[in-house]
Amino acid sequence: MKAEVLAPAGDFETALSAFAAGADAVYCGLGDFSARAFAKNFSVDELSSLISYAHSPSRGWRRRVYVTFNTLIDEADIPAALESLSTLSQLQPDGVIIQDLGVASLCRKFFPSLELHASTQLVAHNLEGVLQLKEMGFRRVVLARELSLAEIRTIAERCGALKIAADSRPEMELECFIHGALCYSVSGLCLFGAMEDARSGNRGRCPYCCRRQFGDIRPFSMKDLRLGDGVRSLADAGVTSLKIEGRMKSPLYVAAVTSHYRQLLDGKKPTVSKEDIETVFSRRTTKLYFDGFPSSESVLDPDTVGHVGTKVGVVKKITKDRDGRSWLRLHTSRALEKHDGLQFDIMTREGRRAGFGIGEMRLAISRRPVFEVSAGDDVEIEVPRSLASLPLAGGGVYCSMSNAVKRMFPPVTCRESDCAGVKALDVEVSLSANEISARLKEPFALSVSLPCSLAKATNASATYAAAQKAFSRLGGTRYFLREFALDDGGGLFAPASVLNALRRALVSQIESEEARVREESVKEALKFVSSVSSASESDASLKKPLSVIKVNAAESVPEGDWDEVVFSVGCDTPLDDAFLSRMRDEARAAKVRLSLPVYTPERDFSRLRVTLKRLLRNGFSAWECSSLAALRLLKSCGVEDITADWPLYAANSPALEALSAMGVSRFVASPENVAENLQALSRMPFHIEFLTRQSTPLFISLTRPASEEVEGYRVFRRDGLYVTTRSQPRFFDAPEGTSRRVDYSWDGSEGESINGGE
Repeated sequence: MKAEVLAPAGDFETALSAFAAGADAVYCGLGDFSARAFAKNFSVDELSSLISYAHSPSRGWRRRVYVTFNTLIDEADIPAALESLSTLSQLQPDGVIIQDLGVASLCRKFFPSLELHASTQLVAHNLEGVLQLKEMGFRRVVLARELSLAEIRTIAERCGALKIAADSRPEMELECFIHGALCYSVSGLCLFGAMEDARSGNRGRCPYCCRRQFGDIRPFSMKDLRLGDGVRSLADAGVTSLKIEGRMKSPLYVAAVTSHYRQLLDGKKPTVSKEDIETVFSRRTTKLYFDGFPSSESVLDPDTVGHVGTKVGVVKKITKDRDGRSWLRLHTSRALEKHDGLQFDIMTREGRRAGFGIGEMRLAISRRPVFEVSAGDDVEIEVPRSLASLPLAGGGVYCSMSNAVKRMFPPVTCRESDCAGVKALDVEVSLSANEISARLKEPFALSVSLPCSLAKATNASATYAAAQKAFSRLGGTRYFLREFALDDGGGLFAPASVLNALRRALVSQIESEEARVREESVKEALKFVSSVSSASESDASLKKPLSVIKVNAAESVPEGDWDEVVFSVGCDTPLDDAFLSRMRDEARAAKVRLSLPVYTPERDFSRLRVTLKRLLRNGFSAWECSSLAALRLLKSCGVEDITADWPLYAANSPALEALSAMGVSRFVASPENVAENLQALSRMPFHIEFLTRQSTPLFISLTRPASEEVEGYRVFRRDGLYVTTRSQPRFFDAPEGTSRRVDYSWDGSEGESINGGE
């Protein structure tokens, strides 16, 4: 299968621009349950029109539309989530991108026609994670951005990405980001916004904390991803979908980037250069982990803020003419024209880059006014009086808006007829002297009729054409006429007004039937949710409150009356008898449980498997997982006593039920849960531990921050990851009568510390 170029679409106009620029598919979101809640997003009607536009048989080509449903949902969100899922099941997008395991479970049970794509928020960073998602019914996995090409190739070879299924598609499709903004934290493992600003990135409301300034720099601010020619290597490796980030970006940006990668993938020299793209939006760029493990300096950009533009030269000098106007002299490396935007290295008092649109421009030698200049020209550009006092001389000049680039991508529009329906109707119309009726076979078996008085037709042969024409007028609906039959044994004449009224009645009946089916699906799903979320007396008896503490395996266990001690272990945990004996001694009379890391790169996973098997042979039979990959590993090694820590985000009863069915017996509630959801979880028939103390990891990253001193925070190294926490632990209120967990595992020891906090 040829790899697709997948473009972001924050609104309908952007989606049209992406398709016009060569995108094979777009991904977009409805107003709720989308990881970009602040994008314009789509209404149901707009999404219906977009899917019709992309799928319409009359266009001669078919594009794909994927819908993002990639946020966590609380128990109270389930009714609204089900309404949205039932609507999507009627609209039939090409896939739904999901983070929440409960949403995935509900789709499989009640909306099986929806194809499931695993969001990058599910942290699929190794083969084991991809295989677990495959077993859970996901047809596509959006891989973590932190993977190298070599790791992606290994995963593709072993997960089924290179094997063609009966539907002529890969058994498992892989999707990789190729361009756009990067998060500092591993996607799905960022709690900074939720814990510091009450705006959870896992719920679509990321406040972009990693762009925030701490002191004089932005220590967590990442460059943008730009793979360039690397996209062909990804396609050759077996990646199905090459994904551009940017649902908050403009139609022009999406069109320019899409065109660039479309032509690269097709083996052509792009007509849109990287410099052209930089005039629309630019940060410094990186290939991240594509070629291996980079230095922090190569992926971080702690100094640059926002859009800069593409550099076109340096201000040689500033001169003034006899009228007192200031002019900057520039040897430009790029063609410029009047009204293009320029920006400079100098910052204004408001903290923005100084910049202006080109008003007056002249050739430097002749002083002749011109509308445009070519690359290589010496040019003088008038500086607005408001900026004339700034020390621009010697500084860089950047083109931050190019009219030439804008002309490459004129706005794309569509008519109602361009959004012809995608649901086929097979209609049979019957005429009689006193009644006209229409019968439908697909997608529902139903019929409608209207009383009327029909006379003999003057030209009976014209009746069929008139009736077919009337029922073909389905613009503005999700339907199109596929087959049409007319039963007119009496040779009657049916006025156009009657035929149109019958068509409208039929469409109304179909829509009513679809609404009934949606309501029934939601009702059945809600009944299921009620059954799994309601605790019985027998359930309650199984939930004896426990006192649990979790620590790093190398650390001592604080004094306390613990029922269970959970030790965090990893690939590098010592396996000598003395160390293992010390863990048992530290636990004293408490039960010992070992916890696998939240993130294990593909290159280290074999080592983790060896560690697990050695510890199993030493009698450690109780385990905890923090990822789907670790869960699958434990099950494959025959472990039966499994608990799940908070990074699996079981925030609702369907998610808890799904993980229980996979062998998880106890869960730890996420620290980002709000009080109402914690109370809801405490009433469910699942054994849930609630945190009372934790140095909550705000960022979990493979990248060392640009500064080792971040006021109020502590950064330390653990299992190959850089963990950022508050300098002091957090304390939480747990619901009454529940199991409590004290978590020391994210405190960090002095040997691990990068800085000591404040």
